[in-house]
Amino acid sequence: MSATEQNSSAKPNIVCNACRGLITALQDRFWRSLVIMKGNQAEIYPVLGRYLVHEVQASGLQGCHVCSLITQSVCPAHSQHDISHTPGSLITIKPGYIRPGPDANTLRLDSLQVYLSDTKGKRLRTETLQIVSDYEYHSHHPVPASWSISTSSEASFELASKWLRDCQSDHKLCEGVNATSVSGDENRLPTYFVYVGPEGPRLRRSIDLPTRPKYLTLSHRWGSSSIFQLTTKNLTSLLSEIPLSSLPKTFQDAILIAGRLGYQYIWIDSLCIVQDSREFWEQESAIMGEIYRGSVCTIAALGAVDGDSGCFKSRNPLCFQLFEFELGTGQVAYLIPPGNPQLMSPDHTGYGPDVEPLHERAWVIQEWMLSPRTIHYGTFGLYWECATESASDRVTRKVDSASRPSPKYAVHQSCTLPMTGELDTSYLEFWKMWSRVITMYSPCGLTYGTDKLVAINGIVKLVESKAGLHNIAGLWKEYIFPELLWTVQPTKRPAGAYQAPTWSWASFNCEVNLGILSSGYVYDWKIELLEAIVHPAANGQLLDARIRIRGPVQRVYLVKAGGNNYNLGWGKTVKRKNSADDRICFLPDVDPDPQQEVWALLVTHATDDTTWMNMGLVLSKKNTDEELWVRVGVFRQYDWKSETTGFFEDGGAEMRDLLIV
Repeated sequence: MSATEQNSSAKPNIVCNACRGLITALQDRFWRSLVIMKGNQAEIYPVLGRYLVHEVQASGLQGCHVCSLITQSVCPAHSQHDISHTPGSLITIKPGYIRPGPDANTLRLDSLQVYLSDTKGKRLRTETLQIVSDYEYHSHHPVPASWSISTSSEASFELASKWLRDCQSDHKLCEGVNATSVSGDENRLPTYFVYVGPEGPRLRRSIDLPTRPKYLTLSHRWGSSSIFQLTTKNLTSLLSEIPLSSLPKTFQDAILIAGRLGYQYIWIDSLCIVQDSREFWEQESAIMGEIYRGSVCTIAALGAVDGDSGCFKSRNPLCFQLFEFELGTGQVAYLIPPGNPQLMSPDHTGYGPDVEPLHERAWVIQEWMLSPRTIHYGTFGLYWECATESASDRVTRKVDSASRPSPKYAVHQSCTLPMTGELDTSYLEFWKMWSRVITMYSPCGLTYGTDKLVAINGIVKLVESKAGLHNIAGLWKEYIFPELLWTVQPTKRPAGAYQAPTWSWASFNCEVNLGILSSGYVYDWKIELLEAIVHPAANGQLLDARIRIRGPVQRVYLVKAGGNNYNLGWGKTVKRKNSADDRICFLPDVDPDPQQEVWALLVTHATDDTTWMNMGLVLSKKNTDEELWVRVGVFRQYDWKSETTGFFEDGGAEMRDLLIV
């Protein structure tokens, strides 16, 4: 890419001839009230524009701001490769209205409805582009990087540098995070760094450096490409020189970014860990959390599927910026990009269309959350995140982490919140932060399920050392009662080697909801933890984990409740329809087997001023062995205080000691 192409930018608020007519129609209709007339929908909802898909995509890439917003909503195109080759696919634009009040007989224009249809006229997708007028929240002033087509532009580098400088000079919290080690001692240095100074890239031993270096780290996805690696065979030569041309594109970009940000050292795992020495790998991987925690900032190749993809991406920035136009009255109106660009961030993890390639993988989540600062190089933009705030190259507004906790802030708060060791409001505040960490980590993929707890071990160790808590198989021992009540969408347990006990969220590779807590309830915990037994392997994986619980147990059975839903039944008496005893909701971990023998373990009875609820585990015997139990789900039962229940109250329950594995 030439320097001219690298620094090219889009010009806002320019439209093609087709969209000029669309804007004229909007100017005529905006804020104009229309009487609701039955049987005359064509007049109220006329077609304002029709576009062939490939033509509107090409027009957007040629600089039409409105075409860019339209395509981003239903058929995104950020390069010529994205343009549709299906002839006849059509986009239709109609007005969207709101009723000003419940009794109003008029409608007010507030959006564009975008319809994507195939060649036969079948509607494939419908999206809404909101229209607002003089709304302060949307009247922002993008920075030059907002209009850059490439995230390698000078404007993008200047923005990244400014984010980093501002954080270092203004954020005391982030400096404190940077100085807080994972293990409690001073952050240990890795054995090697990549030196990126004027003499060219080469390896440097940390023990040979006169002072502790300020360094950056790279978080990247290896993918299927062949990654250049440090080995015992090339170590000597790489201490003299690293041929830049031999490195994958992602590494080359990261080295360039480090130099442009003013740093001479960067740590890249495959270049700084001897890959064919198991002893060396185990030594360095043991301090991986310390390495990221001690870095000034992490460069995250968020949009790269492998080492050849690179950090930098090209995009059509018009797709993410407000289109501004004047109304006939002189007022300014805005056509809002699809979604909400103010809130777009790299926070999505796991799998799905909104998840960047890097954040599909579990191992990188720890790198992200432990680093004091991260510059994310995404598919469609540049993002900043530190413990204090987050921002993007799309808007100048920064989001304060205290009002919308970032993952880094959540980890920091999990370490520093005052804890009483009791199940009180201090735990509730901790739970809010820790649950954010786990819900973002749990759906991410692993090559080996046995690494489920290993890949987050650095974060766990940090919280243990700072908060004085003890983790057992992913749950905090001091607060294990509410943490046992996590839920998942019914799925299959991972097959293969042992991953975690059935009572731990880590036994699944999917999104987890960490129970249900509310400060408005008073909790009466019904169980007692008698024993927790954990057998870890030398590499941090679990060989076995089990808990011995004493509590009230009730024999139950599954009752079909419509669709794929089940309730729990108990006893032999017929329950009054829609009573509390008729609505014991079963939330299974796996697809339920109605013939399976199951028992309910009451964990808590909670009350507030007007309602009560019972929550607990649903268990079955493991292979008919009465000594071992496995979790198959949880149950919840709610009702008003005026209503009573016989569940666990009519003498059918008994106190038992259960060994759950």
